[in-house]
Amino acid sequence: MAWSGEAWHPEGASYYDGELVLDPVQRLTLEQRLELLDVHPLFTGRCPNCGRPVARATDGQIHWDCVHCDWVDDSV
Repeated sequence: MAWSGEAWHPEGASYYDGELVLDPVQRLTLEQRLELLDVHPLFTGRCPNCGRPVARATDGQIHWDCVHCDWVDDSV
């Protein structure tokens, strides 16, 4: 077995900053994940419901709710 330069890790986990972290459980299908790239405010900067700009991300932000039309991000 050749050394690839990466630390060994169990399947379903990866090292980040030297700490072994379990990969998140994928509850969305590939098609659903690709759709998120097209419509989610994290990637588009706009509300998928009304199209108005959504405030930029802040540290630790996990929800992207729209203050204009009351669209609620329930992706997390």
